[in-house]
Amino acid sequence: MQHRLLLLSVLFPLLLAPMLSVSQADVNESLETAFLYVDAIHGSDSNPGTKLLPLQTISAAAALATTNNYNNIGTRVTINPGTYRESVMMTASLRNTSMPITFEAAINGTAVISGAVVYSGWTKDATNPNLYTNAWNNTWGVCAQYTACPYQQEIVMRQEMLIINGVPMTQVLAMSQMRQGTFLVDTTNAIVYVWPPAGTNMSTATVEVATLPQLFTLENMSNIVLRGLTFQYANSCHFTPAVKISNPNNVLLDSDTFQWNNARGLSFADGSYFTVQNSLASHNGDNGFHEVQTLYGLWQSDTTSYNNWRGAQGAYYACGAGGVYFYEAHNDNINGFTTAFNQSWGIHWDTDNENITTTGILASGNLLAGLFVEKDEGPVTFSQAYVCNQTLTTSPGGLALRNSEQVSLTNSVVLNNANSQVAITGTEGGIEVTNWQTGQQYNLITQNFTNTGNTIEATTSSQQVFADAALNGSDWTSFQTTLVSNNNTWWNADSTTPFTVPIPHTKTSVNFSGWQSDTLQDSSSIFAAPSGNPGQACTLTPEPADFWLTADSTSVSTNSSGNAPAVDFTITPLNLTGTVELSLDGISEVPGLTATLSPNSIITSGTTALSIKAAANTAPGTYPITVIATHGSKTRTATISLVVP
Repeated sequence: MQHRLLLLSVLFPLLLAPMLSVSQADVNESLETAFLYVDAIHGSDSNPGTKLLPLQTISAAAALATTNNYNNIGTRVTINPGTYRESVMMTASLRNTSMPITFEAAINGTAVISGAVVYSGWTKDATNPNLYTNAWNNTWGVCAQYTACPYQQEIVMRQEMLIINGVPMTQVLAMSQMRQGTFLVDTTNAIVYVWPPAGTNMSTATVEVATLPQLFTLENMSNIVLRGLTFQYANSCHFTPAVKISNPNNVLLDSDTFQWNNARGLSFADGSYFTVQNSLASHNGDNGFHEVQTLYGLWQSDTTSYNNWRGAQGAYYACGAGGVYFYEAHNDNINGFTTAFNQSWGIHWDTDNENITTTGILASGNLLAGLFVEKDEGPVTFSQAYVCNQTLTTSPGGLALRNSEQVSLTNSVVLNNANSQVAITGTEGGIEVTNWQTGQQYNLITQNFTNTGNTIEATTSSQQVFADAALNGSDWTSFQTTLVSNNNTWWNADSTTPFTVPIPHTKTSVNFSGWQSDTLQDSSSIFAAPSGNPGQACTLTPEPADFWLTADSTSVSTNSSGNAPAVDFTITPLNLTGTVELSLDGISEVPGLTATLSPNSIITSGTTALSIKAAANTAPGTYPITVIATHGSKTRTATISLVVP
């Protein structure tokens, strides 16, 4: 079930070479002298846990391993192939010793810890032969709004997941939105409806419903290893992880997979000395990996991809979403890391991140900026990075800096990112940030940026190589006088003025010589076509036959004439061809509203414009408007808010 990204080309040797960084976790597994076995099919929790008489659940093995730990005995738990529908929780006590505990799959990727249960007994709906129904006795309701971030549509706050033969269906909130590949939960009448893919035999299909919000929880645990395990179908609320590791000390995750969870995949909080290596976080509803207020983490040869599918249903792409979200991380090392095709940021370092060292990051095909450094005192260093092909034209670009200091980009390639390759955004005059370790306060202005030995190439006339469109005055002076930029290759074959600076006024476009005179930098750099194919390493093959539906606005308001600004909805194919059919929901339900989608279908890729008009009899209020896109058995939705004052 695990889909790893495939490279179309051979990566440069610097990406394939072994990294020299020392692992931040150092668990001595040789101290494990007790051995337990778990088998979901042939085991029993009344067994002793031997190879011949295995346990049935990982939770039972965790309890025995904990007892061993109390007695100063290290334990290795081997988990046989199978699906383990359980939530494992381990919490430290005063009795814990320093002996290690390892949970590992007998064969990598074959031990699946699932938050879903199997639903059988589906019947055809009496009114629509395409639909099947079943009883629904879950009463989760809608998760709470996260008020620190922009408004989240109801669909973002739902927990329901339904999977048919390993393929998740798209949740909708109204019968009028039902299409092939969707499901609807009617909590009032305790019924769930599903429109399965064509050709599905619902009497023999495996239909799973996610019911567990967390799959594995470690609290204050030390010397733990999770290896070769797959974690999927947790129905966690928005911003809540499937695997939660709180206050870790010396914890190693190796070759694990976190996929198709409703919110976050894996989260580390308030701990130190941990390593995540050779692991994959893919198709999670919010972000794949998350880290908050931590010390000495190592991310080595990991991949995060296709995350924020739940957020995208509500046109929610930014705050807290993306491939990886780092908050108040100190002393991290990130090596050989791939972040691709996420419907948000590739990696977002948000607030008080310092001493971050990265080598060999590959960020490609994400919706927003590939690398976003925001409100960080630094230093944050990028070496041998490839930042390419981020897609949203209203996003800051490839590498985006917002009120961050001591950022360094060296010996890297930044290429073909929508809007700009390197972008400076932020709040004029600085943003106050407090270092959580020391209590020191900073007023952060983007300055002390080092940019050396890089290839920075825009590929269309609408792309800039550098953009600071608004931070003029003292902010620009602070940036310009502390900038170190040299030995770079800058290029845009379609524009002679691909540098945007805020002087003498905002959004001033200048050529290369104007950039040199404005910054007094890049005297040893060139503006010329790069030699060879610098973006070769960025060419990734997406998973087959899927697509994004994204909106360029999350909310629009009607004016005094009743007209709302047009909203562009874009179909981005992921290895998909053919026609995507488009339709609307939420217009006919509101008296006086009229709307058009132009066009109503898109071949492979493109944009449709949604225009909405309210009449005099339209009641003031905020209304959810949903665009529905269907291609064969796949349906994607995106909901925005229409405000009628």
